[in-house]
Amino acid sequence: MPDAPPLLFDEFERTDSRPKSYREPIYSYYNSSSRRPIAAVREILQQWFDSFPAEGKRDLLGRLKSPIDSQHRAAFWEVYLHELFSGLGYTLEPHPTIPDSQKHPDYLVKSGTTPQFYLEAVVAGLPSSVEVGADARLAEVLDLINKMETPEYFLEHRGTPNSAPPVRELRDALEKWLGSLDMNAVDALCKAGKFEALPTYKWSRDGLRLTFRPVPKSAQASPDARQIGINMGGAGFITPDQDIRDSIESKAKKYGTLPLPLVVAVNVISDHCDEIDINNALFGSESFVVFQEPDGSLHEGPARRLPNGIWFGKDGPRNQLVSAVFIVTNLDPYISGIETPLLIHNPFAKNPLQLSGYLLPQSVPDSATKTMKRLGGKSAAEFLRLPKPWPPAHD
Repeated sequence: MPDAPPLLFDEFERTDSRPKSYREPIYSYYNSSSRRPIAAVREILQQWFDSFPAEGKRDLLGRLKSPIDSQHRAAFWEVYLHELFSGLGYTLEPHPTIPDSQKHPDYLVKSGTTPQFYLEAVVAGLPSSVEVGADARLAEVLDLINKMETPEYFLEHRGTPNSAPPVRELRDALEKWLGSLDMNAVDALCKAGKFEALPTYKWSRDGLRLTFRPVPKSAQASPDARQIGINMGGAGFITPDQDIRDSIESKAKKYGTLPLPLVVAVNVISDHCDEIDINNALFGSESFVVFQEPDGSLHEGPARRLPNGIWFGKDGPRNQLVSAVFIVTNLDPYISGIETPLLIHNPFAKNPLQLSGYLLPQSVPDSATKTMKRLGGKSAAEFLRLPKPWPPAHD
């Protein structure tokens, strides 16, 4: 008798309907929540996992169930790619062998029995080990605050702790401060748009500096809504373009010259990444030159790109072994039916990607205009096995 297929999630009666806590790993919340949207997520992930080739399932299962979110995100991105390209009519072979190398790309993608390209998956913008530690300390603060008995307020915060904070001391101080406020006066300031006049509470311990502002919840707010209404995060520079460059660079020279085109699939984890950042990463940062005339007047010259792109540098075209990038931002199970990755061809590729009948949007080089031309395509949702409507409605 063949072995039963492995289950991605445990089988038990779920009764936990709370929101996800800040410290909770993604997989743990998916596995424990009784909420209907999470049940729907479990169902599609199990379905996609069941369709994954048997030879790659054991490794994938361990990473999908990992308590480390970066590992879970990477594994989800791989299973999504398998599901999507399978829906497009391709066959994907996990971890194929390549000539004269001990390394294995994530997938060999075939059309029928004909090999088309290698597909390498990467997640850009994941936090460093230092950032993970800071995020964990901040999550401890936020989770404790969310247990406070102050349902009439949301709290805005700024800052990231540099060391383990005395969270119970903070909670007691916040509750005392909130109890001293006049809610009607706070509400009046918010309605008048005088947010700068709102009372603030500043707390500092062992390098942790946080500022809290009360913002009255609306009458429609859920009784179990979080106390932290606006997460302003910590200090630092937001550089999604550099995150993209780093992630592609890590794959660009990994395999040397390949017999087939190499496509790097990038899921960018950033709330501040858009098409401008993606183009800056690939082709060089957009810049504007301003000229000053002898009379002191200024005028703007033509826009140009700096030679710092993944595909174009100081010495001209570079990373020509990457034939194309397949890219999307913040893809997770909820938005997998909303967002569609874009296939961007490398105009300088040594082994250009040639796909006939490709059905999703792509950006291709136009030799006549020496620019990139966007070609429309269908939504990824048409090729994913998702119930309708998707994403699932919240409870």
